[in-house]
Amino acid sequence: MRYQQSLQKHYDLSEKDIENLLYLQPIMAKCKNEFVEDYYDALSVKFKLTEKQSNVLLDHKEKLGEWFDRIFDGSPNNNYFSFLYKQGAGIYKYDFDPDFLTAMISFARLWMHEKIFQNLDDDLKRKSILLSLHKMLDINNELMLSAYYDKTVSKYSTVFSWRKIVVDFSERFSLLMHSILVAVLICLTLMSVGIFAMDIVHLLKGHAETMLITALGSLLIIWVLVELLHTEVQIIRGGKFKTSVFISVALVAFIRDLLIMTLKHEKGNIIQYGFILSAILILGLIFWLIVRTEGND
Repeated sequence: MRYQQSLQKHYDLSEKDIENLLYLQPIMAKCKNEFVEDYYDALSVKFKLTEKQSNVLLDHKEKLGEWFDRIFDGSPNNNYFSFLYKQGAGIYKYDFDPDFLTAMISFARLWMHEKIFQNLDDDLKRKSILLSLHKMLDINNELMLSAYYDKTVSKYSTVFSWRKIVVDFSERFSLLMHSILVAVLICLTLMSVGIFAMDIVHLLKGHAETMLITALGSLLIIWVLVELLHTEVQIIRGGKFKTSVFISVALVAFIRDLLIMTLKHEKGNIIQYGFILSAILILGLIFWLIVRTEGND
């Protein structure tokens, strides 16, 4: 299964598209039950279903409603893509032809088109929303078909099946490790906030000379931990690993040392000052170059 950033990039699914889908959400929510009924009526006309397939579809009406809702909830993340993948695998499991999936996505597209034309009079807004809907439905179609063909290939290839097992296990293990990192970072951040609060209390009690420096150091540590926590959350949601965060951590560490030396009014060593200033300059340049590169990806 491909990841969120890859699919969004390939289909050019932008923040504006997400806003358009969210704009549609209250309109489509009113039509959910009507869509489910029309969908099943169309099935009986388009396909000759076995008794087993008919029973399966009737038992999974709730899943169809969930799929309809999630198209417009503005969350095209890995969790949503995993949901689509499972639906595509289910179509294979119950011996539906792949044409079934393509035809029903086409039906959903035309049905939604009609509702959009009925509820939106602004031509420019309607065009923008229709383009966003096309992108999302195309992603849905690709992911579910991909799952269907993956299951088909795995039936005849033990190597493919073993590779999929290894990849799935690795993804779950990676998610577990990232979750542990998030939990640790949350704990460290809370502890740092507590230390910062204690520093502020001491500062108010009159220990200004020493506690101002300590409080400033604690504040910078909190900032670093928040940045690391934000990065981990983005990775779990399917975002890319950003090297710039770790460069910024090193940069903040040198800036903190320079501030402490300055605020303490220490004479210090010229070589030491030169080293810190050079490190800040070099890290700042590297940080700028990396951020610029990441922005172009």
